[in-house]
Parts: sequence; structure tokens; C-alpha cells
Amino acid sequence: MDTVKSSAPGRLYRADIDGIRAIAILSVALYHAGVPMVSGGFTGVDIFFVISGYLIGGHIFSEVRTNSFSYLRFYQRRAKRILPAFYAVLAFILLVSLVLGLPEEARETARSSFAATLSASNILFWASLSYFSPNSQLNPLLMTWSLGIEEQFYLVIPLLMVLLGRIRRSLMLPAILLVCSLSFLWACRQLIPHPGMVFYMLPSRAWELGVGVALAVAELSRRWKPLPAWMTQTLGTAGLVLMFAPIFLLRTSTPFPGAAALPSVLGAAMIIACPASWINRRILSLRPLVFMGRVSYSWYLWHWPLIAFTRVLLWGKLPVLYGVVAISAAFGAAVLCYYFVEQPFRKTSMAPRPLLFRYAMVSVAFLAVCAVIWRTDGLPRRYASMAHYESANAAGGLHADRCLVNDAQPGPNVSAACYPLSAGQPAVAILGDSHAAAVAPALRSMAAAQGLGFIELTRGSCLPLTGATSYSPSFPQDLERCRRFNQKAFDLINANKDIRIVVLAGYWATPFHRQPSPVWLVTDGQAGKQVPTLDATRSLYIQGLTASIQRLQSAGKQVIVIQDAPEFDFDPYLRVKTTLIPARRVLASWLGGQDANDPGVAPLSDQDNRRMSTDVINRAVAAVAGAEFVDITTAFCNSQNLCMYRDRDQLLYGDTMHISRYGSFFALRDFHYPALAEVSR
Repeated sequence: MDTVKSSAPGRLYRADIDGIRAIAILSVALYHAGVPMVSGGFTGVDIFFVISGYLIGGHIFSEVRTNSFSYLRFYQRRAKRILPAFYAVLAFILLVSLVLGLPEEARETARSSFAATLSASNILFWASLSYFSPNSQLNPLLMTWSLGIEEQFYLVIPLLMVLLGRIRRSLMLPAILLVCSLSFLWACRQLIPHPGMVFYMLPSRAWELGVGVALAVAELSRRWKPLPAWMTQTLGTAGLVLMFAPIFLLRTSTPFPGAAALPSVLGAAMIIACPASWINRRILSLRPLVFMGRVSYSWYLWHWPLIAFTRVLLWGKLPVLYGVVAISAAFGAAVLCYYFVEQPFRKTSMAPRPLLFRYAMVSVAFLAVCAVIWRTDGLPRRYASMAHYESANAAGGLHADRCLVNDAQPGPNVSAACYPLSAGQPAVAILGDSHAAAVAPALRSMAAAQGLGFIELTRGSCLPLTGATSYSPSFPQDLERCRRFNQKAFDLINANKDIRIVVLAGYWATPFHRQPSPVWLVTDGQAGKQVPTLDATRSLYIQGLTASIQRLQSAGKQVIVIQDAPEFDFDPYLRVKTTLIPARRVLASWLGGQDANDPGVAPLSDQDNRRMSTDVINRAVAAVAGAEFVDITTAFCNSQNLCMYRDRDQLLYGDTMHISRYGSFFALRDFHYPALAEVSR
């Protein structure tokens, strides 16, 4: 193993650690490229955290124990290491977003860039994005969440170590281990009720970096004696197995981090702790791996924007081949960035104060540019002719729908806008998930035209079933939230005699999905640990929907079940935008993504699941006299199975599955509520 002097007193450069970095970045990049075998490749970030804690924590401790630690020098090193490559990638992202993006896309990119420049993008994404959601895959700054956690950690850990170094140095290791234990327990406790917070926020991630810090402190304090050779080889091998296993075995549906991150963190720590093992010396120190490790930071920065922009050009899709090409191109950019950006700036000998001041001024300049783009709504004059599409209220106006409950709120929104109280006025109520909210605009307008009140009781990912609830291993907390929501919604509807008609709508195909993240039905009060068979799903599904219809009919309601709009395997909104922007259209054509002419129609996807859900609805409606089934598929699709996503210059969809506001009127243009005389019979 090649060794050279490190900048930390008493420490040597270790090529094997760059080899571990290579494994981490390869797992992350291949996972983001969509390579099926590395379904848990996102754990590479956890490996990075351990390495970072070990190296940076070791630097801090080495200087603290010799009373030579300087905050200015510490942040000087951090700035030289992190900021040059970050600025280069950030400038690229902003430029591309202005050339290829519509105003709304440029605005969101600028907002994310602003937060990333302040090392706070993890906080922004916690509030607005799920790491594993389709929307997050289009954000070119998503990878900066981990940088935010690291920089926040390195604002805190030097203060703690300096303080303990002055009080009693022997307390440092126990204190760090205590903080790690508390952070880990916090992550495990909060993972189910608050998965987004646990994923993105420092308190639940600190233990991963802290394990690396604790390892460095123990090593430099010489708290343990050299291990026997057999034990070193055993620990090194076991560590490699622990580190690799999650990369291939975990799924996006696995609740993460928390206990599921433990093998990756402990495995990385064990390998780092055994530099003399055969694996470290002969495998992890191989020159190709070491080189990948050296450029891993730049590769990490470049790989995600190229993947995100490729997705945008291909209407949200990313075939594996395109993903692999994107990360390969990112590797080339990373090599150039390493030699022409990282290394020159890292070697500068400028004093800490003037250097930090210059970096601060560059950050201020980026903040100013981002603020201008953000606050001017993406410089809309760039593409003034396309303002029409942006005003179409993408995703059916769901982001602006106050009636759609998506958080931990236990029950429906009963504000006047969603549950108006007009005693004596007959009313219509719609109950369901975000797909129900998507058709609500047209139903609300029709109700007003017929002199009816309108009530919207909707919750994301919550089908209007009785005795059965959707369960997702990725969001287990939603099971009980959905059950409680439905209970309160049904009670509100049945207790209100003015509600004469109830519309049930939703993403009915949900329980039949098996890839990439399975969602299935469970009986209320039970949390299913295994995916049920399709026959068991159908049976429980029919029971649950039939029970909902009967429950409403017993209270004197007329029940209408609306089948969901067709679903596509691409984002129609992205496809239309790509057609309208010249540079984007050229690049998409070059990638083989689409023709210059946008046909406005395409085959629907997920046909098997749709057929099964239609069969379930038909059986449930047929089992209860008086219920009505409305299939809006014919409003979109012709006999050749081609379905519209655009009506002339009007966009019918906001994403792959949610219709736009205009789309709701288009879908229900031939629908009318039954006369109240019919309802009362």
C-alpha cells in the first residue's frame, strides 16, 4: 500500500481509503443510473459519511491534542476542498437551466441553488421533496443534500472537540460515542413517523459521521492494541461484506436510514480500522480504484445533474443505457474538474482570512444571481410565448389545492373552502386521494352550475376504502394516517344530511403495483409484512370498495365511482415543454428521445394493472344496487389504444398520472350529476 505524509500530524495517506471512496461513488452512481443490481446503491452516501468523519475528525483531533487547532485554518481547508468544484458545477447547472428550462424550472433550480450555496439544501428538500419520489429525480441539485449535512456537522463537531479538549481530553471519545448513540436512537425512533426528516436532517445522520470521528479519535489516542493478524483479516473481510450487502439487498421501499444504515456504517468503519488486512492492501489499493476515489467528490457532484437533465430531455424517463452514458460522461467531467479545478485551488498558499473572504464574495455573487432568477420567477421573458403552459396549473393544481391533505394532519381539511356549511343546500362530496383532487375542479364547477354545494375530502395516497388500507414499506406511517382520515371523512359525510351525492375517485391501480416500490392492501389494524397474492388483493379490494359504497348508501347517499385517467410511462408536461424549447428539442432528438413533431397522443402504460383495477371497480359497483361507475378512459383514448395528453394547445396532464385542471374538464365533459329526485328515491 502506497503511503505518503498526510497534512494531519502523525497520519499517513492511505490509498485503501480512496478505494473505499471508489466503492461508495460507484454504488451511488450506478444506483442513480438505474442499474437494477445495485438497488441499495444509495447507501454509498453513508459510506462517504464515515470516511469524512474519520478523515476530518482525525484532522481536528490531531490539532486539538497539540493545542494548535485554528478555526480559520480548518475552514480554509474545507473551502479549498469543497467550494471550487461546487462552484463549477453550480455555474453549469444554472446556465443549463436558463438555456433549457422554462421559467418555473429555472425558478426552482435557482431556489435549490440558493439553499445549496448556504449549505442548507437538505433542509429545503426535507420540506419539499422525497429523495425517492419521481419529482426529486428532475432536480439537478438533489445531490447537495449530503453536502449540507456534512457542512452543518462541521460547524458543530469542532466546537465540541475543542471544548472537551480544554476540559478533559479523556472525555472526548465517550462523549462522541454518546452523541452517536443518541443520534442513532433518534433516527430509529423517528423513522416511521417522520421518514423525510430522518433522511435529510443532521440530528438523525450525525451518528454516521460520528462513527468515523470516534474511530479516528480512538486510533490517534492509541486506545487499542494492534490486533492479531487473523483478527485483522477477519474484520476486514466482514467489513467488506457488511458494506457490500446493503448495496445489493436494500430496496427503495426499505425504511431508511436508521437500523438499515447500520451495516454500511459499521462495515466502512471496520475496513478503515484494518489497514493491514489483505483486502485493504491488495484490493482496495488497486490503482483504478484509488484513482476513482481521488475524483469521487467531483464525480459525485457531476453525475446527478447530468442524470437529471437527461431525464428532463427524455420526458422523465431514464433507460439504463442512457443512465450509464450519463455517469460515464460525468466521470470524464470529474477527471477534468479534479485536475483543472480541484487541484490548482487546493494547492494555493493564500492566508486563511483573505482566502475565506474571497470565497465568501463568490458565494454572495452566486446567491445574488440565484435570488434574481428565483424572485423574478425564472426570468419569464426568455420564453414569453410559453407562459400559457405554465399557467395551466401543472399536476392539476394539486400544489395549490388546500383541501388535499399530505402531511401528518389526522383528518380532512374542514375549512370553509373545503367543507362549506350551507344548511339546507344539497351538496356533492368527493372522497379519495390526489387523483380525486385532480378531477375535483370540474366536479366543483358542475356542482355550482346545478345549484349544488361542493365538499372536497382528499388525502394523498389514500384510497377511499372501508376495512382495507394501502400499505407502503417506504411510508409505513401512512397506513394509520389513511385509516383515520377515511374514518373521519366517512363520518363527516354520513352525518351531513345535505350531502346527497358522493363521488369516490383515486389511483385505483395502486394496490396492484409491484415495481419499483410495492404498495399493497392490508386489513385495517394489520401491517402486512409480505406482499399478498394478486387474488388476495382483488378479494380484499372488492370487499373494501363494496363496504365503502354500502356505508354511504346506508346513510342515503348516491354513490358514483370514477375510474382514474390513463397513465403514461413518460411525463406529458415535460414532453410538451421539450417540444417547445428549440435547444431542448434538438438535444432530445439527438438522444433519440422524440421527433420534432409532438403528436399529442401516446399508448397508455401499466395496462395490466389498469385492467385489474377496472375489474375490481366493476365488481364492487355491480354488487351494490344503485351505485354508478363512470369510466373516463374513453374521453382520452381511441380504439387503437392511443390516449391524448394534449388537446390542441391545452395540456391535459401535469405529470405521468395526474390530469391538469383543464384535463379534469376535458375528462368529464359529458358527465352530469343525477337529478336530486333520482337521488332521493
